[in-house]
Amino acid sequence: MNTDNHHDHGALENELRAALAHRAEQVRPSDRWEEIAMTTAKAPTTTRRWPIVLLAAAAVLAVVAGTWFLRPQATPTVPATPSPTASATDASPSPSASPSATPSGTPSTSETGFGGTVPVYYIAPEALGWPESGLGLRRVWVPAETPDTPVAKAKAALVIALGRPTATEGQIKAWDGVSLSNIVIDSDRITVTLSGAPSADIADNIAGLAVQQLVWTAQAAVGQGNLPVQLTTTDGASRLWTVDISAPFTRPARAQQYTVLTDLWITEPSYPEGGTAVVPAGRPLKISGEATVFEANVQWQLSDATGRVVDQGFVTASAGAPDRGTFDISVTIPDAGEYVLKAFAVSMKDGVGEVANDSVSLTVR
Repeated sequence: MNTDNHHDHGALENELRAALAHRAEQVRPSDRWEEIAMTTAKAPTTTRRWPIVLLAAAAVLAVVAGTWFLRPQATPTVPATPSPTASATDASPSPSASPSATPSGTPSTSETGFGGTVPVYYIAPEALGWPESGLGLRRVWVPAETPDTPVAKAKAALVIALGRPTATEGQIKAWDGVSLSNIVIDSDRITVTLSGAPSADIADNIAGLAVQQLVWTAQAAVGQGNLPVQLTTTDGASRLWTVDISAPFTRPARAQQYTVLTDLWITEPSYPEGGTAVVPAGRPLKISGEATVFEANVQWQLSDATGRVVDQGFVTASAGAPDRGTFDISVTIPDAGEYVLKAFAVSMKDGVGEVANDSVSLTVR
């Protein structure tokens, strides 16, 4: 037997094994069933190619070395959730592993409100008035008399969120039977304890959004960025509906926020729920927002109190889907009165149906 040749094979084998180990270390599988079930209507899933790469590499190793049988490679053990000290920036509450940053990272959406209001997330159609457009979370600033402390604001916001029905046909009250028992804010997480069990029998996608509604509301009210949120119950339940709550939740990366948020928001000007934004007549007005839309194309219309369209146009967001880009609309309204500016995206299938929208009410003086 040629021992030199055997030695060469052994050296090559070691190099290939080291390369395979390096590849395996880069694999980060995670349990994303809840998120996938919630968003199948929004985006196609992507087939992971890592198993194919690993099997092909293992086959090469077997042929070259000549002494190894092809056998399954061990799957790296990965935590199901980011650690409390390293959680994903700009995240959708999901107990899955995701690219991480420090808990103090600021979510992409603006969370600066007004005195006497708290931020509340709720479930709504992607495009208001178009129920077939899918579902996601929207945010509103709700008037609330509460001490200006993170705990007090979070309690007030969560109580409102628990009692708020979905903005859908039938107005589902997902959290009927559930109340807020306690909230504790630590340096590494927010712990929200719920009392009671949900009485509503809801679909899995609604359940997933309902859980995330509480997570996003708690984070926004506390105002400490993407601080992980641990949901617990007084009876020690590990699930709410079918959603596993055993691990803390964080928001997903910006490019994955379409899995939770509605695809188009107007963020400025903002105002308390039930009010309007008061703006001056005859002066340029900037409308700002966020969007996850095809080719970053955002259309807009300005309507007067009678519903007549008095101005319209389109702008390009800073990024197209699936990323969440930002956009600015500049408009001058010469005459005083009540107006509504709507930003929207239309279906690529027919160019008519709206797949995402948001609007802002304007009082021009």
